[in-house]
Amino acid sequence: MSADPESKHTSDYEKTNLDLNKDSDVNDQNASISKEQIPSFSKILIADDGKEESDKVLNYAISLSRYSGGDLLILRILENIDKMEDVSVEGSVEDKTGNKDMKREVKGEILDEMEKKIKRCKEAGCESNISYKFRVGNAIDEIVSEVEEGNYDLIILRSSHLDSWMRSLFSDARKIMSNIKIPALIVQ
Repeated sequence: MSADPESKHTSDYEKTNLDLNKDSDVNDQNASISKEQIPSFSKILIADDGKEESDKVLNYAISLSRYSGGDLLILRILENIDKMEDVSVEGSVEDKTGNKDMKREVKGEILDEMEKKIKRCKEAGCESNISYKFRVGNAIDEIVSEVEEGNYDLIILRSSHLDSWMRSLFSDARKIMSNIKIPALIVQ
């Protein structure tokens, strides 16, 4: 193609930069991309499995939190509590005020690890509120329940690189995503 401005040929650059005028039907489309349509993340849920690889998920959460100002909640699911060393869960059916809800308290090294993780998040530049929560049970069920109960704007999950398409089809992240109604960011 000639660089000559008098050339009758249109460059690829010119083809991609359409001149929008009042005759263009692009202007008639609804404004699905606008400032009003950009999501905000005021409450972000991070599923943390306690493995070192989960720290990568926290890095993304910190970045999004810095951008949006959203608060972070780190959720750890304790599936096999009976097999965990130095962890205890104490429960009571009734508190001093007569409330009959089941209360559980997690104690042990797992609590110290979570507090250290939050301290590292703050040191990495997270200025938003960071809290944590433990739930006991099946990971998929508990994460879905937390999403339903917690009024979150986004969930961030970790998905390991799977060597088989069939295994990825039935991955935990996929099962969680099919049961929630909020956006999910999956970090691999």
